Amino acid sequence: MTMSGAQVQVGAVQAAWDQASILRSLDQPSAWPALSERVATAAALYGAEELSRGTLWLIGGALHLVGGGRLGGEGFAEQFTRTLMDKIGQWGDVVEPSDLPMVRRVVTAVFDGRDPVAWRDSAGPVPDSEPRAMTCALALIADFVDHVDGPGAAERGLLSALSRAID
Repeated sequence: MTMSGAQVQVGAVQAAWDQASILRSLDQPSAWPALSERVATAAALYGAEELSRGTLWLIGGALHLVGGGRLGGEGFAEQFTRTLMDKIGQWGDVVEPSDLPMVRRVVTAVFDGRDPVAWRDSAGPVPDSEPRAMTCALALIADFVDHVDGPGAAERGLLSALSRAID
C-alpha cells in the first residue's frame, strides 16, 4: 500500500492504529489486552521499523483530515503544530524531548504536502524512542479530529484512506 510513493504494510498500519488506540483509551483498560496482542503480533511479523512507518502513514492521513497538504492555511498549520508540540511535551514520562524536533519536521512535511513516510525514510535512522513520540502525536491528532468532527471521525476517515490506498 502506498501514500504518494512510500510503501507500508497494511498490517503495520493497523497495528500502529492499535498502539494509538491504547493511548486514546486510558480510561478503558479493558481494551488494552486485545490491542496489545495485535500490536505484538504485528511487531513480530513486520518489525518495529515498519510499525513506525505505519504510524507515520496514519499521521499523514490524520493531518489530511484537518487540512494538511492544502494550499493556504499556513497560519493554521503553524498554530496547530505549536499546540501539538506543547501537548506532546506534556507526555514527558513517555516522550523523549530529543524526539520532538523530528515530530515537528514530520508534521511540517505533511502540512507542506509531502509524504511523511517517504520524508522520514530519507531523514536517516530512527532512534528507539522516536516511535513513542510519533504514536503520541497520532493519538493527539486523532483526538483533535474527533473533537472537531465528532466521536469516531478520525477512525472513519483513516479507514476510508486505508481502503483507497489498498484499491
